[in-house]
Amino acid sequence: MPACPPPASLRAFCLLLGILLLAGTVHAGGNDQTVARQAQLEQLRARIAGVQAKLDREVRERGQVQGQLRVSENRIAQLSAGLRRLDNSLAHAQARLDSLQSQQQQQQKRLDQQQQALAAQLRAAYMQGQDSQLKLLLNAEDPASIERLLAYYQYFNQARAQRIEAVRTQLEALANINAQVRQQLQQLKGLRTQRAAALAQVEQERSARHQALTALNASIHNRNQRLARMRQDERSLQDLIANLQQTLSDIPADLEGHHRFASLRGRLPWPVDGKLIQDFGAPIAGGRLRAQGDLIVAPMGTPVHAVAYGRVVFADWLPHFGLLVIVDHGDGYLTIYAHNESVYVQVGDWVKTGETVATLGDSGGQSQPALYFEIRHRNVALSPRDWCHGRLPRG
Repeated sequence: MPACPPPASLRAFCLLLGILLLAGTVHAGGNDQTVARQAQLEQLRARIAGVQAKLDREVRERGQVQGQLRVSENRIAQLSAGLRRLDNSLAHAQARLDSLQSQQQQQQKRLDQQQQALAAQLRAAYMQGQDSQLKLLLNAEDPASIERLLAYYQYFNQARAQRIEAVRTQLEALANINAQVRQQLQQLKGLRTQRAAALAQVEQERSARHQALTALNASIHNRNQRLARMRQDERSLQDLIANLQQTLSDIPADLEGHHRFASLRGRLPWPVDGKLIQDFGAPIAGGRLRAQGDLIVAPMGTPVHAVAYGRVVFADWLPHFGLLVIVDHGDGYLTIYAHNESVYVQVGDWVKTGETVATLGDSGGQSQPALYFEIRHRNVALSPRDWCHGRLPRG
C-alpha cells in the first residue's frame, strides 16, 4: 500500500525548519569568517610590531641625533594632523556661520515686508476713521450690501491679526537666528585660538627638527661617510621589506573581487600630482648608487593616494625615508610612500585605489617637500614609469 503524502502544513513546517537551519549555518559561517579575519589582523599587527621593535633598536644604536630627528618628525606629524582637523572644523564652522547670516538677512527682509504691510493696514484704518464701519452700514440700503460690508471688515480684521501674528513669529525666528550667530561666532573664536596655539607648537617642533638635522649633517665629515650612511639607510629599507615579505608569506592579502596588481601594469594612477625631480635608476651619491624609485616634488601637505587596492603593512618612521607607508598588494607586490608629513593609516588597514594614505612632506631629513615612491616585487625595485599611466612633468 503506497505511503500517504505528508499534509501540506507538515511540508511547510519542514521547509521553514530547513531555511532556518541553513540561515543559522550561513550566519555561523559569517561569524567564523569575521573571527578568522580579526585573528589574522591581530597576528599581522603582532608580527609587524616585532619588525618595528627591531627598527627602534637600530635607530637607537645609530645615535641620539637620529632618535631626536625621529621624535621631532613624529611630533610634527601628530601636530600637523591635529592642525588639519582644526582647519576642517574652522571651515565647517565658517560655512555654518555664512548660512546663518544668510538666513538672518532673509528673515530680516521678510520681517520688514510684514511690518510694512501691517503699517499700511493701520494707516488705511486710521484714514477711514473709527466710525467708518458704522457710517457704511447706516448708508447702505441693500441688506446684501450690509452683509458684504460686514464680511469685508471681518476679513480686514482677520488679515490685520494675521499680520501681527506673522510679525511676532518672525521676530522670534530672527531672535533665534541671532542667538545662533552669536554662538557660532564664539565657536569660531575658540577654534581660531586653538589653531594659533597648534601652529605655534608646529613651529616649535620644526625648530627642534632643524636643530636635530643640523647636528646630524654636522656628524658627517666627508663624502665617504655620507655614502656609507646612504647605504646603511638603503639596507634598512631592504631589511624591512625582506622581513615584511617573510611575514606576509604566511598571511597573504585577500584580493577577492579586485584586480591582481600585475594586471594593472601601465594603468596605475600616480600617487601625487607633482613634478618629477629624480627618476628611477638615476645616479645618486656621485654615481655610486642608483635611485630605486621616483622623487616627486609638490607642496607640503599635498594628499598622497594609494595607487591600488591593498593592505597597509607598515606605517612608521625609518631613517632617511622619514614617515613611511608600505602597502601590500598581494603576489609579492608592494608600493612604498616615503618622506610624508603625516600618515592617515595604520597597520592592517585596507585601502582602495585613490584613497589618501598620507600627506606629502619632508620627513627623514629632506631639504624640500617631496614624495619618494617605489614599486617592488619580491624585494626587486621596479620603475614606476612602467606601471603608472601618463608622464609627470619634470621639475
